[in-house]
Amino acid sequence: MTMGDLYSLLGVPATASPEEIRAAYRSAARRFHPDANPNPGAGDEFKLIAEAYAVLSDPAQRPAYDQKRIQHRQEPIIAVRPVFSREVLPQLAEPQVLYALVDIQPGRLTDLPALPVNLCLVIDRSTSMQGTRLDQVKAAVLRVIDGLHENDTFSVVAFSDKAEVIVPAQRGLSERTLAKAKVSTINANGGTEILPGLLCGLTELHRNLDAAAINHLILLTDGRTYGDEEDCLMLAGLVATDGISISGLGIGDEWNDKFLDELTARTGGTAAYISSPQQVKTFIQDQMHGLEGIYAQRLRVQVILDPEVKLQSAFKVSPEAGPVPTTEQPLRLGHLPKQQSASLLLKFILPPVMEGTQSVARLIFQADVTSPGREGERLLLDITLPVVKEPARAMPPAAVVEALGKLSQYELQERAWQEAAVGNVAAASRHLQVLSTRLLASGQTGLAKVALSEARRLENTQILSEEAKKHLKYGTRALIPVPAGAGQKQR
Repeated sequence: MTMGDLYSLLGVPATASPEEIRAAYRSAARRFHPDANPNPGAGDEFKLIAEAYAVLSDPAQRPAYDQKRIQHRQEPIIAVRPVFSREVLPQLAEPQVLYALVDIQPGRLTDLPALPVNLCLVIDRSTSMQGTRLDQVKAAVLRVIDGLHENDTFSVVAFSDKAEVIVPAQRGLSERTLAKAKVSTINANGGTEILPGLLCGLTELHRNLDAAAINHLILLTDGRTYGDEEDCLMLAGLVATDGISISGLGIGDEWNDKFLDELTARTGGTAAYISSPQQVKTFIQDQMHGLEGIYAQRLRVQVILDPEVKLQSAFKVSPEAGPVPTTEQPLRLGHLPKQQSASLLLKFILPPVMEGTQSVARLIFQADVTSPGREGERLLLDITLPVVKEPARAMPPAAVVEALGKLSQYELQERAWQEAAVGNVAAASRHLQVLSTRLLASGQTGLAKVALSEARRLENTQILSEEAKKHLKYGTRALIPVPAGAGQKQR
């Protein structure tokens, strides 16, 4: 792993004096020394900081490093711009919340070649897919085959309670007519067991696994898998380290949205919902268009918290909104488009703070681009804010307010389902009524009607509608992305 810029590791400019370098090292040691900071990643970061200090504090090594740094200076592969809910923290004797909206933009590497795609479609062919659903899926796959490029690799797997390779992984897909004929023969039968399908699809991807290609699996299902959820999730975590991402499409209302969200999120992917089989083609087309427009792959951020700071949640705001699991580091954000930034909303819980400065976290960003010598680069962002007794009153930045406003609508429906699940129907109904009012105020008439109708339905029948649940969950999630350039303020 590349250490990155030694000056950024210490948080000082290249013009820093020896005294400033020593002071920065002492400050960094207080933040990241494993004796003071038990958070994951702190010990490894401290080792890098110590190595950086050893070079920059040496009168012989520092000039040599500076010369090499100038000679090999390159355009960063990504640019990071944060916006905080508060620019100045108030001195408080109790915990407080800080939001950070981080905008991640492509660098200026304009001569990057187009990335080939190593793609596998894993299709649920259980009995419930029979008829229009499976017909629409097959029609969408045929269109994908027609649109493949010569350097792309493609495969198709179908599964029910067993998995079968329909189209083996092959580059260029010279026998397109044969491949389309094989896809057309897929018939529905059996139950839904996702694990065999995933294993089979990932095996096909691994046959042509290439760090310089987009290695992606698309899972299409309309049912629940039983007994193998944990194995599926563990498998997703393993293949994420291989650079494989997974996206999912749930058709109808019988599939497990919580499971599919977690499965895809572990690889930096997202899940989507369609209520009509006719929407399958659009979903697949959007997925293929997104894969063709990628600037960098495997975008990830490691969050190393300062002592006593907690990361309560992480939510990817754009390009595809969705919760990001924080139980494992680094946080995986998927691919970075050429023409759009990726935005991440982090919610920190700070300990009681005293006047002076408060260090919150060090964010380490990495992404992979198809440029020789640019693998493993790190971009650091240290979140450190001033603390005063009585800061001047100021409205939070508009981008943060907008993101939080839309996220609150998504969280309202999440709380409603949680209350309904434990039998607290009155509370669930109230959350949905508030959500309906907010959606109506923001012009989302259709979603507002669904929320209000479901509130009344819950009160009358005590039964949760899976269709309404998915409609509201993915409908409010789709409202979250903020306008491009929201994070333009540079710190």
